[in-house]
Amino acid sequence: MEQEKKIKHIETLLKERRSLEDIAQDILDGAFGELDMERKDSLDRFLDFVYSKVQRGNPFTIHLAYPTMRMLDSELEAKVKELINKHLYPDIILPLLKFFTRNVHNSDTNLYIACLIENEDIIKAIYDTYLLFKKDIFETDKDKRTQNVRRMQQFLARIDTISASPLDAAARLKFILEFLALKQNVSHIYTLDDVKLSH
Repeated sequence: MEQEKKIKHIETLLKERRSLEDIAQDILDGAFGELDMERKDSLDRFLDFVYSKVQRGNPFTIHLAYPTMRMLDSELEAKVKELINKHLYPDIILPLLKFFTRNVHNSDTNLYIACLIENEDIIKAIYDTYLLFKKDIFETDKDKRTQNVRRMQQFLARIDTISASPLDAAARLKFILEFLALKQNVSHIYTLDDVKLSH
């Protein structure tokens, strides 16, 4: 119930006739005012809000292997895109990576959020994290192998190594990177050959 209220607060913020810079500052103030690891901060709630709006949207397919959705409200979607790519950057990077690495059971839906990403620095951060996880796949020590994924997921309780598998996490990010490469030109950051797990 409290979570729903906080998500409604984000929707109300986005409907206000204030500049997106001011709205972003309100979201960021909430993020740093709530540094309790057990609770979602306002950036996490912002992404939950965005996810819920996109989830109820229209199908958007640029390739059959990468089905995604778009928000029904194009004005709201434009605001969210600008917030993610401009006004909440760079603070949004870690919550995005956390969202992508935590979404273990339905990782295709990561494209709902990835579809909104255009900022090349955010894309570079996703690619760098992919490379980190890919390197961890070959770590022989089980705890060290899952350490970076667990840090990115930011779960308080020690999670099982299956949920923190660097191979699975790298595969989820690879899927996002392949989609982003179809959506926009990223060849100066990475190529599709660069995101092959076999290299």
